[in-house]
Amino acid sequence: MVLRALAFVVTAVVTVALSLAFLTYSASRIDPANAYFQPTNIYRSGLQGTGTLALTFDDGPSAFTGALLDSLARNNVKATFFVVGARVRHHSDVLERMMREGHVIANHSFNHSRLGRRYANNPELLHTQIGRTNEAIAPFIRPGQGLYFRAPYGIWRRAHAEFLNADPVLKHYVGPVYWDIGGQVAVDDEGTVRAAADWDCWSKDFTAEQCGDGYLREIKRKGGGIVLMHDIRERSLWMVDYVLPKLTAAGYKFVTLDEVPRFDQYKTPVTEDVPVASDEGRLPFASPAR
Repeated sequence: MVLRALAFVVTAVVTVALSLAFLTYSASRIDPANAYFQPTNIYRSGLQGTGTLALTFDDGPSAFTGALLDSLARNNVKATFFVVGARVRHHSDVLERMMREGHVIANHSFNHSRLGRRYANNPELLHTQIGRTNEAIAPFIRPGQGLYFRAPYGIWRRAHAEFLNADPVLKHYVGPVYWDIGGQVAVDDEGTVRAAADWDCWSKDFTAEQCGDGYLREIKRKGGGIVLMHDIRERSLWMVDYVLPKLTAAGYKFVTLDEVPRFDQYKTPVTEDVPVASDEGRLPFASPAR
């Protein structure tokens, strides 16, 4: 009898444990509200092999961003701009144009800081970097646009995500968003640029065409993906002018990050009135200007 009773108790405990595990597992899989900032970079876009490109431009806006918007308009391409918050007030007209022309405006920190150990030890500083940029770009975010973040230099820590996901405003961000194409320069034994990164091309004194060909070869190999570029150097603008007609002629489809299906799992339900975060962590519940 004792053994039978003991077996019954063990069975009951195991059953309850499995039930709780099942419930926890199911909620994490089906409830998008459980997936805000991620503990690591989001490395997989799901676009490789699809013939689809999401062009992303980091570190602006700058004096060259307007001309870049001209190039995108000529080629009927929408892009995503990861904006440095400190630059916004100097180029508000450019952000207004981005919004008007259907581009996605995203968050790339306030002054392009490395979000490493210092921020893990002092997570309130993340409000300065991400919260202040959120405030700066809020007036230029189209209703219904997703919120996206890319970490400068790709540096990110689990502690950052845990802190930001407790914030009723900043938890609405998808990120950190990584990239598929444009992360490094690779040259073969014959001197052919097989892959390119515009930020490194210019330090190596490549021409816009050499750098552009590196992008084109990597895009062809991967068949699509999120492309990392920058809008703070004139030669990057020349390179975009060089590659866009070739990519459109090759039949590639262009999307913004709002149109990347893989990112849907990271999105949180967004209410009509989203409060604006302050850099001190106090969150005044006022709708951002549109």
